[in-house]
Amino acid sequence: MIGRRRAMGAVGATLLLAPAARAQYPQWPDWLGSYSGALYFYRSIPLEDIYPPPRKPHVDLDDRAPFGTQFTVSAVDGVGVIWLRIDGGPMQTSSHGETLRFGALIDGVALLSSADAQPSPRSATLTVQPDYFGTEALFAHADGTFWRRHFTTRFTPTGADVIVWVFDAAGTRARTWRGVAVRRG
Repeated sequence: MIGRRRAMGAVGATLLLAPAARAQYPQWPDWLGSYSGALYFYRSIPLEDIYPPPRKPHVDLDDRAPFGTQFTVSAVDGVGVIWLRIDGGPMQTSSHGETLRFGALIDGVALLSSADAQPSPRSATLTVQPDYFGTEALFAHADGTFWRRHFTTRFTPTGADVIVWVFDAAGTRARTWRGVAVRRG
């Protein structure tokens, strides 16, 4: 019979010698591919209550015409890669889009490891759950101000429902665009 301390020591040695666990993107095989669709302005959401209300309340002058969006979900060397192109609104990407590469997925969250984008985000995170993923990217303007963009995709049998949120530099208002994307391949 093996003594308890000897058995515990063997388990501990095995754990020390075992290769490090690598986080996986288990849902992604179903999601891998390219998607395209259209977004339209949904609404502006004030993020703080103002009392008394302003005499001249802010009026959204955003163009209500839909514009195109495309994205690709892929995995390279076991980590997530999102390519995104948005053809309008304040979060419009360059004509060749942007590629965000993320690190290991830990508890459903991964941090940006590299980006091929103009402008390039200062930071970004990827959140993955069983039926959706979302990216949050922080971009800086030359004058020192910033804006934050959330790109959220909930997968459906034929494609995805997409919501894009853009937060202003003051953090007092979010504007949202919604749309549907179909899977191209």
